[in-house]
Amino acid sequence: MNRIALASTFSLALALSTPALAADDTGARLYFNHCAACHGDDAEGTGPVAASMRVTVPNLRTLAQRSGGVFPVDAVTAYVDGRDVRAAHGDRQMPVWGDVFRGAEQSTAQRVVRRRIAALVDFISTLQYR
Repeated sequence: MNRIALASTFSLALALSTPALAADDTGARLYFNHCAACHGDDAEGTGPVAASMRVTVPNLRTLAQRSGGVFPVDAVTAYVDGRDVRAAHGDRQMPVWGDVFRGAEQSTAQRVVRRRIAALVDFISTLQYR
């Protein structure tokens, strides 16, 4: 096999072995598995756990409205990740999903964690009131 054919075969095998998102890493699935208990299936802050919270659970469908009509991707990504929360912002009620998505042994690759967070944030952006 010549070098060009070998390189093409290797590139194709690499592309096929690294899917964009595993079936359980879709934004919708991540949302319903990790966020809906508090934020609700409709993302309006009315999940079954919301009534027992000390604070009002935010309506995620109004994030763009509250940011001048533009969905605040960077701010939502940083808050969902949660590993760089500033102490001046007070107590954090929401889990630090950046750590949760790394796994109990913290062995999941950072690129996978970033991909999961991006998928979740992208899904939340589709729920915005227009």
